[in-house]
Amino acid sequence: MTGGSVERERGWLRRLWWLWLVLLLAGLGGLGWAATQSALLDVERIEVEGAGGNVTEAEILAAAGIRLGQPLVELDLAAVDARLTAVPWIAEATVSRSWSGTVRLRILERSAVAVGVDPEGRRVLLDSVGAVLEEVPMAAPEPGFTRIRIDGFGPTGSRIQGIAPLLRAAEAVPSDLGAWIVALTPTGDGIRAELVGGAVAEFGESDDYRDQVRTLATVLTQVTLTCLREVDVSIPENPVVRRGAC
Repeated sequence: MTGGSVERERGWLRRLWWLWLVLLLAGLGGLGWAATQSALLDVERIEVEGAGGNVTEAEILAAAGIRLGQPLVELDLAAVDARLTAVPWIAEATVSRSWSGTVRLRILERSAVAVGVDPEGRRVLLDSVGAVLEEVPMAAPEPGFTRIRIDGFGPTGSRIQGIAPLLRAAEAVPSDLGAWIVALTPTGDGIRAELVGGAVAEFGESDDYRDQVRTLATVLTQVTLTCLREVDVSIPENPVVRRGAC
């Protein structure tokens, strides 16, 4: 065999080898694509963690929008997360999948800390950052949270700005003292509590109203309430009680 013939045969073998390699890679790619579309990599089970009294498992599944049998590779985890956190009562969501076919949805619910009341008497449940969780029907019983006076509110899921001091004060009020408080309202000097009977309590400005609340509770249980007009607990260590005409 001449040198030219050998070289031509080697060239043909190299081309044949590359052809087989291309065919092999194409076959593997096709098998991979087929596997992702097969039942082997479908959503077979959806697990929900964190569902509580405000968001049911059924509501979480509906918001997630995942269907059984859906290919796992087509699942947009970020989009599922966004749909879940769009639910007013859901603060955070974690979405994960395993190639065994399980999708896990973990959610953290928001907690109501106050009832916002607008000038028309409409009521909404608010969390600690001012998110509107749900509107309370006018005919519904009073929820067991401290009332705060607000100018208005948007749709569920929106946030009311500028009410952080009111929310801090509301969170500091225990249930036994809450029975004395009609509503918390903002003033030029901080926060005022409107008390049952027409008296008021001045809380002043603070990053933490627990001391003011404790002092107010002590005053209300230790002083004569006759003709009480004002209790100033803006300086918790030195409360001032003022009386007016009965």
